[in-house]
Amino acid sequence: MRIANLIIIIAFVSTTSLGLMACGGKESFDQFDSLTQGVIPSGSIIIASNSNGTTGPGIISVWTPEGNLDRVIYDYTKVITGYASGLALLSDGNILAVSDSGGGASNDFLDLFNYQTPFANPINLFSSLASGGATTYTRQMAVVTDSVQNYYYAFVSESGNNRIARLSSNIATTASGFNFTRDFNFAANGTCTLATPFGVAHIPGTNNLGIVSSAATGRVNVYDINGLCIGSTSMTNTPTGIAYHALSGKLLVTYAGNSSIMAHNPTTGAASPATAIYTSATQILTPRAIATDSEGYIYVGSDGLDQVIKLYWDGVSASATYMGVVVRTSTFTQNITAITVAP
Repeated sequence: MRIANLIIIIAFVSTTSLGLMACGGKESFDQFDSLTQGVIPSGSIIIASNSNGTTGPGIISVWTPEGNLDRVIYDYTKVITGYASGLALLSDGNILAVSDSGGGASNDFLDLFNYQTPFANPINLFSSLASGGATTYTRQMAVVTDSVQNYYYAFVSESGNNRIARLSSNIATTASGFNFTRDFNFAANGTCTLATPFGVAHIPGTNNLGIVSSAATGRVNVYDINGLCIGSTSMTNTPTGIAYHALSGKLLVTYAGNSSIMAHNPTTGAASPATAIYTSATQILTPRAIATDSEGYIYVGSDGLDQVIKLYWDGVSASATYMGVVVRTSTFTQNITAITVAP
C-alpha cells in the first residue's frame, strides 16, 4: 500500500515571473535557496539507479560528500520491477522522484520520499505518467514553483512518447492535500524537437528549461515553462543529461556517444565554447546523469563504469579538471539515471 499522509513543507527552485500564470516577483522564488537543504546534510549526493526497468536494482540512495553510503531511501525492486529515473530535492528533507515500472505504457509515478524517515512505500503523488511501453522509459525531471499563487510545477521527460509532461499542483501541507494534474505536454515547435528526450533542467533566474533531445543526432533545446521554444541547437553524439552550472551561467550537457561534456548557451542552446570542456572514455564512459553545486563542481554518472565522477570547472578555462571517483561501482550505482546534490 502507498502511504497516504506525510507532513511536508515545500519550496522549490528559484525563478522569476516571466509568464507563469501570474507568478509573483523574484523574491518569492529566492526563498528556496535557504530552505531546500532541510535535514539532508549539505553536499550529500543523491543517486537514482537503473536505466533498464526490467532488471534490478532500482534504488534511490544517499551518499556523503566523501562517497560513503549514508542510507538507502528506497528499492523499487522489492515491491515491483522498476527504478527511479528522475530526482528533485524539496524542503524539509523530502525527495521527489519519477519512477518507471518497466512494464506497461502508463503505469509510472511521481513519488515522494523523506530522507529522515524512509518508509516502506513511496507516497504516490501522480499515477499516470507514460513511458511508452516496456522498452522505453520515463527519464529525468525538473521542478519550478510559484510561491505567490501557491502552485508548483513538475516537468517530466516521457521519453518513449517523445514529450515533456507539465504537471501542476497546489502547494499543500500534507500529501493528501496535493492535486496533481497534467496541464499539457511540450511538443516540438520552432527549432525545438523532442526525439526521445532525456535530461531536463531549470535555468535559475528565468522561467526557462534546458531540455535534451537524446536521439543520436539530438538537440539541446531551451523552452519556456509554457512549452514555447526559445532556442535550439542540433548536436551529434547522443546528448543525454543536462544541468545548470552556476559559475559559468551555462548549461552542461553529457554526451553518451563520445563520453564528453559540453557547455551550452542557456538562451540559444548553442555549444559555448564550441569544444567539449571534458572528454574521457576512461573516466566518464557513457555519461548520462549530471549535477552541479554552487562551487563549480560537476558530478557525472558513468553508465559504462557504474560510478559517479567529480570534476571542477571555473567556467572560464578551456577544460574541467578531473577530481576523481566520488562514488565507486556498487549495487547502488548500476546504470545511474539521475544525480542531485544537496545545497
